[in-house]
Amino acid sequence: MNHPMTRIRVTTHPYTRVSCRKETRPAADYTPNLALVQAYCIADGGDPAAISLLQTVFANGISTTALTRRMTRDEAREYNHGAPVQMFRVILHEDKEKRSHCRLCAIGSDEGGWKHAKDALRHLKHDHFGLGVGCDRWSVLLSLYWVNRGLTSNTY
Repeated sequence: MNHPMTRIRVTTHPYTRVSCRKETRPAADYTPNLALVQAYCIADGGDPAAISLLQTVFANGISTTALTRRMTRDEAREYNHGAPVQMFRVILHEDKEKRSHCRLCAIGSDEGGWKHAKDALRHLKHDHFGLGVGCDRWSVLLSLYWVNRGLTSNTY
């Protein structure tokens, strides 16, 4: 029997990932193939207009630099009513309460969205592009703990 607090995942397509901000999930695998990333976003139920913008955002390859670069003057006129902001913001939309939502996710899957657009950047890097930064801090601290106790990695 399931625990009463356990969420049940319902999928409508074999490649669809139903996401919810309250549960932990593995990061997306990094792939330099933009067409494959777009196919995943389509399978997840993302907005086709936002998915087509990925070619503009990642014109020189999928990277954090491309995602966070400032728009050129022409891009700002075309995508953001003349305001030059970082490129990842073309993938977001604001609701009437000024909260940012990811257009690559299925509608409603990011629940309440984010109060600040910059907070959605971690979501994009982690869940869509595989650009998250891994942290080995705990494994290093654990190793130091055991080394300080006089034990080697072979004994623990």
